[in-house]
Amino acid sequence: MPLTVPEYACIQDFSVLYSGGLDSCAVPIIVGSRTQGGIHLLTFKHSYGTLFNEWSRRHTPELQRVLGMRVQHHLIDLTDEWNQLGIRKFYKDILKYGGHWTICLGCQEAMALHAILYNLERNITNTLICSSVGGEYAVMSMPITRQKNIEFYSRFGVRYNAPLLDLGIGKPEEREVLRANGMEPGWGARRSHQGYQPICLIGFQHSLDILIDAHTTYPPERVAEFLDDKFVIMERVIRETLIARGHDPDQLIEANLRVYQAEERAMAAARAASTGKADGHDLTEDQAAT
Repeated sequence: MPLTVPEYACIQDFSVLYSGGLDSCAVPIIVGSRTQGGIHLLTFKHSYGTLFNEWSRRHTPELQRVLGMRVQHHLIDLTDEWNQLGIRKFYKDILKYGGHWTICLGCQEAMALHAILYNLERNITNTLICSSVGGEYAVMSMPITRQKNIEFYSRFGVRYNAPLLDLGIGKPEEREVLRANGMEPGWGARRSHQGYQPICLIGFQHSLDILIDAHTTYPPERVAEFLDDKFVIMERVIRETLIARGHDPDQLIEANLRVYQAEERAMAAARAASTGKADGHDLTEDQAAT
C-alpha cells in the first residue's frame, strides 16, 4: 500500500538502496526529516563493471549536516550474493525468462538479499527504494516487481516502499528539495539526470530508455516467474548466512515483526487522524524546504 507523508512519519529506522544520485538523496531527506531513527544508506557495487563507486560518498557529509550523524553510509560489494543468484549463468536466465532484463533485476534482488540481512541484524523494519516518477516502466520499478518485493520483504518483518512514487514526487521537485538544503543536484534534462552516482556498465543497456523513451517491454508474468524462482534461493541464503553468523533467523524475524506491527498501528492512527487533507500525497513548499 502506498504511504502518505503522515504515515512515513511513523516509521523508525530505515535503510535506503542508495546510489548517491538525485533520487536517492531526495528520499532520505523527504522521509528522514519526519523521522527520528537511524538512516542507513546502502550503496552496492559488484565485480562485473561498476566504476567510480566512491562518487556515491559525495553527498554523505551534506546529508549528515541536514539530518544528523544518524545517517550512516556503507559501500558494499554484492558480488557473492549475485553469484549465488545466478549471474554466472545469466545466458540461461535470458533464455528461460525471455529477456536481458534478468541481469539488472537479478542485481536488484542481490541488493534485496543483502539489505534484508543488514536489516535483520540491526532490527531495521523499512527499506526504501528510489524509483522515480516516469520510470515505472523499468523492470526494477514495474508494479509487479514492487508488489512481489513488498511481499518478500514482509516475510522478514521489513516494509518495502518507494517514497517518490508513493508521494508523486518528480525530478523538478527532487531538485528543489536538494537545493533547499544547500546540496547541488547535478545536471538534468527530461528524465535523464547526471548526478554523482557510480556508473554500472551493464546498466548502459537501458540508456535509450532514458534518452529517447525507447521503452523495452517486460512481460509481467515472466518477471513474476523470475522473482518467485529467485526468492527461493534468497530465503535459503538469508537463513544460512544468519546461522553462519551465529544468529537464530526466526528470533531476528520475530523481533522485526514486533517493531513492524507497532509501526503499522501508528500508521493506522495517522490515517484516521488525517481527515480534512486532500490525499496526503502532495509535496508542499514546507516539505521541499525541509
